[in-house]
Amino acid sequence: MTLQRRVWTALASLVALFVVAQGVLAYLSLEEQEDRIADELVLAEARQLATYAERGDLDGPRAADILERGGDLEAWLVRRDGEEIPEPVPAVLSALPDGPHRARDGSRHLHVVAMATPAGRLVVAYDAERTEQQVRQYGLYLLGLGALCIAAAVGTARHLARIVVEPLDRLTGRLSAWVPGEAGATAVASDEEARLLEAFGRVQSRFEDAIAHEREFGANLRHELRTPLAALRTDLELLADAPDLAPSARSRVERMTRAVDALGGAFEAAGALTRRAPARPEPVDLAGCVEDAWLTLEPAAQSLGLEFSNRVEAGRTVVADRHALLTILRNLLRNAAEHAAPARCTVSGDATGLVVEDDGPGLAPHERPFVFDRAWRGPRADRPDAPDEGGRGLGLAIARQIAELNGWSLLAEARPSGGLRFVLAFPGAAER
Repeated sequence: MTLQRRVWTALASLVALFVVAQGVLAYLSLEEQEDRIADELVLAEARQLATYAERGDLDGPRAADILERGGDLEAWLVRRDGEEIPEPVPAVLSALPDGPHRARDGSRHLHVVAMATPAGRLVVAYDAERTEQQVRQYGLYLLGLGALCIAAAVGTARHLARIVVEPLDRLTGRLSAWVPGEAGATAVASDEEARLLEAFGRVQSRFEDAIAHEREFGANLRHELRTPLAALRTDLELLADAPDLAPSARSRVERMTRAVDALGGAFEAAGALTRRAPARPEPVDLAGCVEDAWLTLEPAAQSLGLEFSNRVEAGRTVVADRHALLTILRNLLRNAAEHAAPARCTVSGDATGLVVEDDGPGLAPHERPFVFDRAWRGPRADRPDAPDEGGRGLGLAIARQIAELNGWSLLAEARPSGGLRFVLAFPGAAER
């Protein structure tokens, strides 16, 4: 059954159930009301005839005329001497005890009241067959009206179902046209929902293949470039140590070395960004991780005048992605070296987070909101005499993105005594 058929069937069934329930309740209510009116009519006639009996009007020759009620109403009087006026009481009524009753006499549906009076036993009966036929006719009208309502509900439900399901059909068609199935594939979808799920499955498979291909390409690219970059940096270091190298050439070699380091850091950060969640959470020694991050930057940072102090207490260990934490620390320390030096950089913290701060020139309040924006390098980089330090304004942006991917937070704030402070909080890491 298609989704459109299921929708309009459910709507039509709901309306049909409501119409049937209302019709049945209306018919039963009318039938009960008709019986109640007939009972009240018979009781009222019986009380009137009892009044005549108390006055003695039923003791004389006029009794037959008084008991003749006409229409569907009949009355009988059984005198104390056994005489029945105006005619013998039907057998089905003569055996009834005093009080109100309902009885069947052939095709007649009788509402009966029997009571004792001074003139004798009084029996009053009302034939409600004609009114019940009218009730049954009303029921037929209700049945026809209900059928019309249900037919209208079916038509309306089919129209509404088509309006509701058509967007799914259009979406399914666009997805199928965007990512068509394989040639020769057999269509097994039975309805709109299944076709939509099948189309989404093809889209998901295509995206997963594309992402896997992109990650494989990135990994291969980083692997192929890592070796020549290492060889290039080694040659530059050897060239810088040559005793006969001119000062101007030595300056260029040092700048080339920093550019190679920046390029390697960019590849390293790009590799960290390809992981959407902590790859292998493991116990991380915070103090040791900070030292490892500094060791890779120490020569270049010291040459720029950056002093470093690791104040993280030894033995502090958390369960986290060590590679992600190391990449963030390297970018923060590299930022201090490139934009704060000559200055002193201090790292402190515990299992709830780390604080990397420097006593450099800092940033103005209107500049701090841009510190994590891509390609924003700060005011020092815009000065004419600013050295080419190899930075491209991506380090802090990458650091924050890696932090967010791991469920951490990275904020920048001003130090009261001058400089800039970065607060790295990792509430998702468990202390060991």
